[in-house]
Amino acid sequence: MLNLTMKEAQRYKVITEVQEGYVKVREAAEILGLSQRQIYRIKARVKGEGAGGIIHKSRGKHRPRWLREKIKDKIDHLYKTKYRGFNLTHMTEYLNEEEGIKVSRESVRQILLGKGSYVKKRRYPKHRQWREPCEREGQMVQFDTSDHDWLEGRGPRLYLIGGVDDATGKVAGAKFMLADGVKQNMEVFWGIVQRRGIPLSVYVDRGSNFKTTRHQSMEHQLKGEYPSTQFARALEELGVRMIYAYSPEAKGRVERKFGVLQDRLCSELRLHNISTQEEANRYLTKKFIPKHNLMFSRLAKELGSAYRPSPKGLVLKDIFCLKKERTVAGDNTISHQGKTFQILANEYRISFVKAKVEVHEHLDGSIHIFYQGKKLKHKSIGSKFGQIPKRKTKPKENELVTINY
Repeated sequence: MLNLTMKEAQRYKVITEVQEGYVKVREAAEILGLSQRQIYRIKARVKGEGAGGIIHKSRGKHRPRWLREKIKDKIDHLYKTKYRGFNLTHMTEYLNEEEGIKVSRESVRQILLGKGSYVKKRRYPKHRQWREPCEREGQMVQFDTSDHDWLEGRGPRLYLIGGVDDATGKVAGAKFMLADGVKQNMEVFWGIVQRRGIPLSVYVDRGSNFKTTRHQSMEHQLKGEYPSTQFARALEELGVRMIYAYSPEAKGRVERKFGVLQDRLCSELRLHNISTQEEANRYLTKKFIPKHNLMFSRLAKELGSAYRPSPKGLVLKDIFCLKKERTVAGDNTISHQGKTFQILANEYRISFVKAKVEVHEHLDGSIHIFYQGKKLKHKSIGSKFGQIPKRKTKPKENELVTINY
């Protein structure tokens, strides 16, 4: 017994009317929306096969790329287990490259919707005012930090500090850090300068790493003068212009980039069972960033690069460091971070008493002292006064306490 659809039943009825002479071929073609040539072919099939001649020959046959139910179940299982947290596009890439399942993103979406594993997300429109990207690579780097549980509890909580080129959308440089401090931001930006060069400008938020936010004295407030942060000072020495954003939306490109990284990078770190800072940084720089930039970057409007090479003779470690001014005491010593350093005589000067010197604390923790651009020899002597001994018991009333220095 044949099961005909309503369309097929109508077509069979019209063709039988043609066979019996009640309807002409031209009229049947108009009724069914077919050509007269098609009517003659269907009429011949019905004459030889009966009502079965109406049914299309491809009914019940699968397309060459048809996915069997077993493959659909495997895709659904992988989405819930191995590729948990992957978005559909990201998962489709891994299905094609790693699992050998050649399938389109839309097919994956339809399979997961049918299995009930994927729920379509509703997106509400937002009003944004577009800012044109810079025209050349290196004209602006948007620099920021993403505070996120990148290892999802498998290891320490990490901060991803990095910069995105405004013209191309490339990740100019990024690194996982255990803290979001001025030293960590300097280290990441130093890496960008070493690999790509010095950009013309940097777009940052108004966080304390980049802009002084604490209240100064009344004199500074009246004059509107606030000392630069160490990061701002370093960029000023490099000739890089700092631009401050007044809202997260203002630096939307780097915010969106971190959103993509949180989606894709977290999933890949989980996939490879990465649980340490060292492994995460190795995968980030060697595998993820090159592949990500190849897939998601765009061509700048103008060719060439605005990144400047570091000038010859420039010592970057003396720029990306913490600089403090100190006045030399009468015994040719200075204090820094609770430690005392003895300045030694050199061939130009025996004593540096009352001289203004500059202390450079490098990112590796080493201390270097400069006077008028020249490096001074020094040695650490700990603390001049030592540590005050702690009493184990509380002194009694009217008891005299003596402290030996």
